[in-house]
Amino acid sequence: MNILALDIGGSFIKSAYLRKNAKPVRSIVPFELWKQPQQLASTLRALRPKGRYECAITMTGELCDCFASRRQGVRHIVESAQEVFGSISVFGVRGELLSLRQAVQRHCEVASANWAIAPLLLAGDMRDFLLVDIGSTTTDMTPVRKGNIANKGWTDFGRLKNGELLYTGYLRTPVQAVAQAVRVGGACVPLSAETFCQMGDLYLLLKKIGSKKYNATTPDGKGKTVAAALRRLARCVLAEPGELSALELLGIAQQVAKAQQDAIVAAAVKFGLPLVTTGTGAFILDEVLNQPEGNDGKLARHELADRHGYGVDPSLALALLMERGF
Repeated sequence: MNILALDIGGSFIKSAYLRKNAKPVRSIVPFELWKQPQQLASTLRALRPKGRYECAITMTGELCDCFASRRQGVRHIVESAQEVFGSISVFGVRGELLSLRQAVQRHCEVASANWAIAPLLLAGDMRDFLLVDIGSTTTDMTPVRKGNIANKGWTDFGRLKNGELLYTGYLRTPVQAVAQAVRVGGACVPLSAETFCQMGDLYLLLKKIGSKKYNATTPDGKGKTVAAALRRLARCVLAEPGELSALELLGIAQQVAKAQQDAIVAAAVKFGLPLVTTGTGAFILDEVLNQPEGNDGKLARHELADRHGYGVDPSLALALLMERGF
């Protein structure tokens, strides 16, 4: 049987479609759920494959503030998916596949449960590691010890409290959430507390991503070009066009990017485990892991990381778990 798995977030819908003896078909569809929740079913319909398939979903989109509660968000997402795909299964955080009715009744187990899927899959091949999944908005840090997920927290609040969820990502995070001040020409300059610029602008300027990978709305709704990103970054220090040179602005971008890298490294070191990195923002740790002496040897890749990391997002991991029979 063919398998379709979807990860329905607040800003993106990721899917993986597995057919026997064929390469997985994967997609990432930008979709701002909080702005148009009523359009979810029609957006999902474009992802519906032909023929027969089994369908499972996971989610983080229930957190969107268009929903009065997570229970309401879970219900809307699973009912929209059922409308499009027919019978569906919903991933529960403890490693179960739940029916629609069970998912609504036990909404706390499926709300933002996608973080547990990839480590559950990888634990079949590795015993002790820290999976660091850096996405557009958040960074998940999931410790696996002796082949079992060893989290202290199992909800978003619990993981946030225990350093297992960092609200920082490579794309949508406002720069002032990463650094409060930067140095420009020898002076310490505070960053304005306005969402003029986000990390996607900085990584575009630093050539870590291209405009295609910058697949989120920009803060001002304008272009994803170097010139536009420089303009947005200048606004963070309230500079007029031309008041700062491109070189000075690149210096600001480098400082903020380093602050984000340092924060993720500091959080990861506390677990004392070798790393497996994944997610579209995994490049943030590449420099550190490629030169472990630069962090005093406190962080290193797991010996099997290259075989199992990077491309294992929750939708693909869910599809592969289904293929294995869970």
